[in-house]
Amino acid sequence: MVATRCLGGLLRCQSSRGLHAAVQPCAEDRRPTGVVKRLGPIRTEADAEAIAAWLLAGMPDDETVPGSLRADPSPQHVARLN
Repeated sequence: MVATRCLGGLLRCQSSRGLHAAVQPCAEDRRPTGVVKRLGPIRTEADAEAIAAWLLAGMPDDETVPGSLRADPSPQHVARLN
C-alpha cells in the first residue's frame, strides 16, 4: 500500500471529503489481473472496515462495498456530451 496525494488522473478527490483509494487485483507476482476500482470518500472507521472486508473477500463484484464508497472517476475518465 502506498500513501500519496490525490491521483487526479484517476480519482476525483478533495481532501475535505475524506480519504480515497484505488485498488487493483493482482497475481502473486503482482501482475495486474483486473481493472482498477476507485473507492471513497472513506470517512469513518466503519467505511474502512467495509472496504477491508471487501478486500479480504477478494474484491467480489457484488454489492459488498456500499455505493457510497464507490468513488467517482476523475473528470479525465468521464465521457463528455457533445
